[in-house]
Amino acid sequence: GSGEEVGGHSLLISEVVNARLEGRKLLQYRVSGELRLVSPAARPGTSEFRFRLRNAHRIEQVKVNDKFVKANDGMYTVSLPPTRDPKPLPLMKYVASGRWRPVPVYVDAEAAEAAGGVRVRAAVETNPQLKTPLQDVAVALRVQDEGASCSEVEPAGGWDEAGSSVKWRIDELAREKPASCSALVAGGGAPAREACSRGAMQVQFGCEGVTITGIELEVQVGTTGSPVSRLLRRFTSGKYEVAPAEPRL
Repeated sequence: GSGEEVGGHSLLISEVVNARLEGRKLLQYRVSGELRLVSPAARPGTSEFRFRLRNAHRIEQVKVNDKFVKANDGMYTVSLPPTRDPKPLPLMKYVASGRWRPVPVYVDAEAAEAAGGVRVRAAVETNPQLKTPLQDVAVALRVQDEGASCSEVEPAGGWDEAGSSVKWRIDELAREKPASCSALVAGGGAPAREACSRGAMQVQFGCEGVTITGIELEVQVGTTGSPVSRLLRRFTSGKYEVAPAEPRL
């Protein structure tokens, strides 16, 4: 759905969001992005295309793969040598400008004493300005306590033995439709209690069809036609965690 038909290669703009929040306050934030040539077509001759960036003020530290890409006054020219065996190629890397810091997802968590342990609840919601749903969302709370386990995990999920975490899974998280997660953490001692009270929630997510920076490519028809048939966009989480603003217990 997010392609622009022109004819041949697919380009992918892929961004990774790293963030640390305390409650809803943003403490650390970094988005790194890459433009890649994916699923390239075989090239009997040299193929060339040019593009400009829209919303380029939202990115900085732009580095091009100068073996294939030349930049001149905001115009980027990509020259691809002939090949029968095309491979995906990175064309450009960048980071989001420090002034541009949209937060894709918030987690508001609380904990309370319950029969048999501590009940942890978390409301997970996207930024209302994000129109595209997040997919494959996972929220985890690390409980490094050998005696601890969890039960009654809603809506889906369970105990992740490898990460000694309570892990919730949400297939899709849409705007203005927060997910309510809960679990009973039982057993364990002071470390389990401390994790429920002060532990940061680790969040994973993906989003197809948009970038977090809103960067866009305007492909110009090159001298050899424009061998770009699709422009794909995506962002995913890197290290993304939400610590409580104050102890939950």
